[in-house]
Amino acid sequence: MPLFIILLCALGLLAGSTVKGVAGIGLPLVAVPVLTVLVNLNTAVTMTTVPIIASNFVQSFQGGRFPHLSKRFWSLLVPLFIAIIASTRLLVVLPERVLNLVIGMAVISIPLLLHFIPHLRVARTHERWANPLVGIAAGILGGISTFYGPPLMLYVFGMRMPKDEFIPAISLMYTVAGVGMVLGIYLNRVATLSEIGVSFLMLIPTAIGMWAGRFVRVQLSERRFQHVLITIYIATGITFLLNALRG
Repeated sequence: MPLFIILLCALGLLAGSTVKGVAGIGLPLVAVPVLTVLVNLNTAVTMTTVPIIASNFVQSFQGGRFPHLSKRFWSLLVPLFIAIIASTRLLVVLPERVLNLVIGMAVISIPLLLHFIPHLRVARTHERWANPLVGIAAGILGGISTFYGPPLMLYVFGMRMPKDEFIPAISLMYTVAGVGMVLGIYLNRVATLSEIGVSFLMLIPTAIGMWAGRFVRVQLSERRFQHVLITIYIATGITFLLNALRG
């Protein structure tokens, strides 16, 4: 891969990690569309896997809520992990245009649902059966596109968590999904070792972006934080749909 392309990809990771530092989500939502302009989708997915795992692992420990959240969501995390490994093979089966359509519609559906159902809430009593269903759905979508985020974000948002709890909760889920993604990529031979090596190199711009984004986040009120989440998803979903139409 030419050095110039690697540097441009690093800028895409920098932008994505900055958004993630602010909102707790957004690294793949921003970085993957940028990277697919420079490289094919499979390569873009591979380059973002290590930064995704590292950034989410760090954020999952923020606020000291890791033990509590692990116990609360274990029934989501286990099916998520299994489903994402099993479905990753579809990255090399489905055409990129289909993937772009699936991602775009999934990402846009979240803010639309939140708009038309403003009082949507997931009760604690529903988590026993909802956790595994959401885990499986997110795992399948993540395996075919790396976008396990939309169903997870909608689910956690429905719990109406404050931003200081939302971020470690969603990051814990993303960490487990990311590890499953790497294993699936390796077992299904989606990526080469050199591409995985470049993914480790992308930790540098990711760390810089995370630091900058966290600085911005502390300035946001809860209301503005929710507006940032919705804006990220709408803009990214439109980007993927445009990519599909061009394809």
